[in-house]
Amino acid sequence: MAVARNFQSRCSFGWWLALGAAVLGPGALHGAAAEPNVRQLNLRGLQIGGMTTLVFDGDDLGAAPRLLVPLAVKVELKPGGTDKRATFDVLVDEGVSPGFYQAQLVAEGGVTLPVVMAVDRLPQRVLAAMCEQAPAALHGALTGSTVVETTLAGKAGQRVCLEVEAQRLGGKLRPVVHLYNARRRQLAWAWTTPMLAGDARLEAVLPEDGTYIIAVHDAEYAGAAPGHFRLKVGEWSWVDQVFPPVVGPGERQSLELLGSAAAARLDLPPLAIAGSVPLALPAGSLWSGPRPFVEVSALPVVLEQSLPPNATQELPGAPIAVCGKLSTAFEEDRYRLPVVAGTPLRLELFAEQLGSPLDAALIVRNEQGGVLARGEDGPNTPDPVLDFTVPAQVGAIVVGVADALGRGGPRGIYRLTVASRPLAEASADFELSTPTPRVSLPVGGRRVVPVWLRRLGQAGAVEIAAAGLPAGAQLTNAVVPAEGEGTLVVVEQGAGGGAAVTTWSGRSDLGLVRPVVVERHPMERVQPWLAWEIALATTTAAAADFQVEWRNLPSDVAIIPGGKLVLPVKLTRPADASLVRLTVLTSQPPLLVNNQPDPNRALRQEMPIELAANQPEGEVVLLVPGELPAALYDVAVQAELLAADKRVLRVACTTAQRLTVRVPLVIALAGPARVETTLDAKQGAMVKLVGQIDRRDGLTGDVVLTLSGLPPGARADTVTVKADGRDFMLNVTLPANFPTGESTGLKLFGLGAPDPKLNNVRVRSRDVDLVLVVQPPKAN
Repeated sequence: MAVARNFQSRCSFGWWLALGAAVLGPGALHGAAAEPNVRQLNLRGLQIGGMTTLVFDGDDLGAAPRLLVPLAVKVELKPGGTDKRATFDVLVDEGVSPGFYQAQLVAEGGVTLPVVMAVDRLPQRVLAAMCEQAPAALHGALTGSTVVETTLAGKAGQRVCLEVEAQRLGGKLRPVVHLYNARRRQLAWAWTTPMLAGDARLEAVLPEDGTYIIAVHDAEYAGAAPGHFRLKVGEWSWVDQVFPPVVGPGERQSLELLGSAAAARLDLPPLAIAGSVPLALPAGSLWSGPRPFVEVSALPVVLEQSLPPNATQELPGAPIAVCGKLSTAFEEDRYRLPVVAGTPLRLELFAEQLGSPLDAALIVRNEQGGVLARGEDGPNTPDPVLDFTVPAQVGAIVVGVADALGRGGPRGIYRLTVASRPLAEASADFELSTPTPRVSLPVGGRRVVPVWLRRLGQAGAVEIAAAGLPAGAQLTNAVVPAEGEGTLVVVEQGAGGGAAVTTWSGRSDLGLVRPVVVERHPMERVQPWLAWEIALATTTAAAADFQVEWRNLPSDVAIIPGGKLVLPVKLTRPADASLVRLTVLTSQPPLLVNNQPDPNRALRQEMPIELAANQPEGEVVLLVPGELPAALYDVAVQAELLAADKRVLRVACTTAQRLTVRVPLVIALAGPARVETTLDAKQGAMVKLVGQIDRRDGLTGDVVLTLSGLPPGARADTVTVKADGRDFMLNVTLPANFPTGESTGLKLFGLGAPDPKLNNVRVRSRDVDLVLVVQPPKAN
C-alpha cells in the first residue's frame, strides 16, 4: 500500500506567503518578457533570524522581480539588478521552523520553476578555500570528475560532522565526502545512503590541533548538472527518522525522533486526517535538515512489543499495520495473525522507503514453522510486496520480518501492512499527479494542466480543486470521469491576478481527499508536502494578442485506436510575430517500459508543427495506438510563440475537448457470458464460444481471436476470422480431471490490423469477460 498523501494535512499548518497577490498590469505582446528562468543561485539556504543575500542568475528576470516563498520573511530587492541577475536580502522570522522550503521568482513573464531551499540557523556561506566559521553551511557546485576542497582549523578532541545536501536540494550530484589531516591522510569518509535520500554524512573526532581538509566529489566522478550542493560543517542536531513512522487515526502517540545523539521525543495529539503531517521540532537545539513528519494511516496501527528472543507477538487480524525495529543483528520479529483458509492476502513491508538501512525480507510460516511463502524486493519498490493465498486447513500464519544480511540497530525501523487482497485492490483509494509545477498566464488567458489518476480501487469520478488561487483565477474541466485516467484542467485568469503558491487536491465520490503531486519532485519522500505546491502567476502580456482556438472541429469527432486524429486550430497573433509551435496535450498518463515512456502505447503527435508568421491556421495530427485502456480522453492544443532564437515568449491553449474512444473492432457473443458445461468422466468437456465480430471505421483484414485467463489444464483454440467473414466459433477443451466449480477472469479479445501496410500496429477490441462454470460428471 503506497504511502498515503493528503491535501488537508498540508493546509492545517496555516503557512502564509511573504508575497501578496499584487495585480500585474497589462503590457504589449511584442517586447513582453518570456517566462523567467533561474540558471544559478549562489546560496540554496536561508538563516533563521539572520540576513542572507541571495543572488539569482537567469533569463527574463525583468527589472523588478519578486521573491515568492511560503514562509515569514522580509525581502529587499537590491539595486543594480539586470534582466539576467537579481539580488535579494532576505531576513527569516525567528518563528520559522527549520526544514526545506521552495522559492521562486515572479517577473513580468510569470513565475520560475521552484528552487528547494534549506532553512535553519546555520550561517550561509559560499564555499571558499577555508571554512572560517563552524558550524556553517557552505554552498557550491561541481560536475564531472571535479573534486572541491576546503580547509578547517580544528582542535584535538573536537567533534565534527560533515554533511552534504545535494539530492535533497534537487541536484544530481551523488556526493562522497572525505576528511583528511594536513598530511592528506584520510581520517573518515562517507558516501550516498538511502537514509539521507542519496546524500552523505560523516562524524569524526579530530585527533590533534591543526588544519584539516574536506573534499567532496561525485560517487562515480561523473557528476551531472545541476551539481549544486550544501556542505554543512560543525555540530548541530538533526532528525533522520521518526518512530513509529505511522500512527492510526485518532490515536495519541509518543514519537521518537531518531537522529543526532541528542535524542528527542514528541507527544502527538490524536489526528483524524490521513496523510503526511509535519512535526514541530523541540526547542533548545540547533536543528538542521529536512523537517520530520509522521503518516496518519487509515489502518489500525500496532507497535512491536518488547518480547524475549524468538517469541511471537499476537495480532488481532487483518487489515492491520505494524511498526517495529530490528534492533540487533540477525533478529527476526514474528507476528501471529489469525486467517481464513483460501483468503488471498497482500503483505507489504516498508523499510528502505522510510530511510531505514534494512534490506528487509518477509517470511510467512504456518504455526508448525513450515515456510509457506517468502518475499523480498517487490515490483517497482526496494521493499517486499507479497501476494499470498492462505492454504487449506491453515487458521493462523506467522509473519517474520528480517534483514537479508542479518543487520540490525536503532535505525532499523519498518512498517508491515497485512490486508486481504480484495480489500487492498478495492480500497477505493487513488493517487493524483501532474507534470506541471508552475502556471504563468495573462489576465483573460488560459493554460491547460494535465492531472493523471492512478486508481487503487477507486472506480468513480474524482473532482479536482485548488486552494490559494490568485484573485480571479478559476479551474474548469476539473473532473476525472469514472471512465477516464485523467483530465486536462483548464486554468483561466479573470480580472485580478497576482502570484501565489497553490495546493491542488482531488475528492472522490466517496469523499476521500488526496493531493495532486508534482511528478518526480525531489522532495516527495523527504518532505512530501513540497511536492503538492504549484505556483500560479499573472503575466503582463495582453491575452487578446495571442490566442489559439479550435477551427471547425467536428461535433462527432472520436479517438479511433490504430488511426489518426486531425486537430485543426486557428491563431490570433500580431502581424510581425515569428514562428508558433503547436503541441498536443492529452490526459493520458505516461506509460512506462523500463522506466522510460513507451511511444507505441501513447497518444502522440505525428510530427513537430511550426506555423510561419503568415499562417493563421494549422493542424496537428495525433497518432492513436491500437489499444487504449480508458473510454474517454481529453485533448487540447498548446501554442508557443517563439523568438528568433526559439525561446518561448508566450503560451496559449485551446479549451480541452473530452473525446470518446471508439474501438473499431467489436466482439459480440451469441450466448451468455456465463458459460456452463458438465464434465465427462473420460473425455472431459468441449465448450464452444460462438459469436460475431463487427469491423468499423475503416478496419479491414483478418482478425485473430484469443481467450486468456484459462485455469491450468484448459486449452483454447486461436481463431482467425478472415477479412470477408464475421462469424466465429472458438473451442475450449477441458480435461477429464479439470476441477469443478466457477472460474473467473477469462477474457475474450480480438486483434486486427487497421492498415495492411502497418504490420506492427494491431487494434485490440474491448475484452469480453467470461465466467466458466464446470459441473461434475453425472452419476450413472
